[in-house]
Amino acid sequence: MLNPSTNTTNTSSVLQQGLNGIKASTRGMQEAATDLVRAGTVEQTSTTTMDIVEPSVEIIKQDHIFDASANVVKVADKMMGTMIDVMS
Repeated sequence: MLNPSTNTTNTSSVLQQGLNGIKASTRGMQEAATDLVRAGTVEQTSTTTMDIVEPSVEIIKQDHIFDASANVVKVADKMMGTMIDVMS
């Protein structure tokens, strides 16, 4: 038998994990964007390309993390809606 209290707690935990992922990826994107701006303001050297590539890759990575975390939030929201419908 389903325990509504436990299921709600688990869903809330999943929802919180998704929100934490969104926050972390947002911070990561901001840091990578700052690094990218810094790389664009330094003198042109042979390492400039690497200085631009690494933050660019990090931004893309953080974007994927953000999307995955947003999907976790969507699924948790749908699960909570389903549980509310079942309990009604």
